[in-house]
Amino acid sequence: MSSNFFIRKSKQNSKRKSFDSKNSVSKKNKVNAQDKSNGKEIDSDEISSDEEDLKRNSDVESDENLVSAQEKKVLLAKKYLEEIEREEKERLETGDVRRGVTNRLREDLLDQAGKLTKKVADKLLKPEDSDIFVLRCKEHKLSITCIATSYDSTHIFSASKDANIVKWDLSERRKVGVILSKHLEKDENRKQFSHNSSILSLAVSYNGKYLASSDESTIIRIWDTCTLVHRHSFTGHRSRVTGLAFCSETNNLYSCSKDRSVRIWNLDEMSFVETLFGHQCGVTDIDVLSKDRAITSGGTDNTLRVWKVQEESQLIFNGHLKSIDRVRRLDQQHFLSCGEDGQVCLWGILKKKPLCIIPEAHGLDDSNNQPNWISSISCLPNSDLIVSGANDGHLRFWKCEENFRSVLSLFSFPVIGFINSITFAGGGKYLVLGVGQEHRLGRWYKESTAKNSVVVILLKSR
Repeated sequence: MSSNFFIRKSKQNSKRKSFDSKNSVSKKNKVNAQDKSNGKEIDSDEISSDEEDLKRNSDVESDENLVSAQEKKVLLAKKYLEEIEREEKERLETGDVRRGVTNRLREDLLDQAGKLTKKVADKLLKPEDSDIFVLRCKEHKLSITCIATSYDSTHIFSASKDANIVKWDLSERRKVGVILSKHLEKDENRKQFSHNSSILSLAVSYNGKYLASSDESTIIRIWDTCTLVHRHSFTGHRSRVTGLAFCSETNNLYSCSKDRSVRIWNLDEMSFVETLFGHQCGVTDIDVLSKDRAITSGGTDNTLRVWKVQEESQLIFNGHLKSIDRVRRLDQQHFLSCGEDGQVCLWGILKKKPLCIIPEAHGLDDSNNQPNWISSISCLPNSDLIVSGANDGHLRFWKCEENFRSVLSLFSFPVIGFINSITFAGGGKYLVLGVGQEHRLGRWYKESTAKNSVVVILLKSR
């Protein structure tokens, strides 16, 4: 276990920032925490909450622009209220609409602050066969590696080891666009920007304009989400780019790579921002907690890291026994991880050890009696619903308890193959899976009975 979980580095004149783990100062207040879900004792080093102040200062408007700015805000507020009232009237056959609007405004405010915990897990019904829709096409003959949904949840983007990207209409459940690989594309102008190897990651910007994609090369490609026309290419990584994630508060794209680095790119100016170093092995996945804070999984270095970009520091978290494959934001204070050791871990940013560990979350492999490798994990943001996938033939649903100290099993649903990607769409109405015969990062094992496809599950509540 590394003792250098909090690392701060002095500023340099260069934009390129290296986070050196040797010269670090850490404050340790060791507490023995009992994990109620599995009976494990966990040493938990607390991190001062002073470091986690997420308040933002607003700019003071000039007197000249005050009136016009206020008028614009009033108009926007009226439109917003009208839209909410319309939705509430459609949803509620009877009852006080104004009360519903008040509750909706409160939920939106808490949701934007990353503090809302939606209680949805207990009300969730186990999906039936009639709730499942399988999307297949000729462009995805090989394993689906990654899935992304548009911010308005109208479209799904899927990518595969064929090096093709397919755009789907979620409501009509049909293919509406394709970005072909180099060996399939005939248009010479488009061919020069096409992928030529297995696509490893997709991400859609929160403004809905851009789709980012990466493959086994060092290039990140940016596409127009509507037309699928190539807009830009980012170069700078020295090995394959394994993960992409957009920040919801800025138009920054975060990328991670097997070259052990994290890079930040600005899509407003289509420019490079900075590089972050610290992982000792290739980085396998990335997500964004909040503005200027990202989380990464370090693969075989068995660590997770929270990058505090403005402070030029990082927090190091230990708890996994083998390679970590995936990391996902639960809310601004908590995140999830999974990997080769078969564990699902729940973390809080104020403690360097897991708040909760689910050992053997997907059972044991019958062939070697080892825990099944968990290849993907996701959650409905700011809620208590967690979903995990492996190649054991089951998609598993979990409930996170309110105190974040335990995770309870809800039910499982049969899915044959490697579940390489999981994402929610439609505000939790749909769950979308990327399923393949092989793991997204390699070809160690093949599930020949699986079908390479996009699986859409309609989620219903009591």
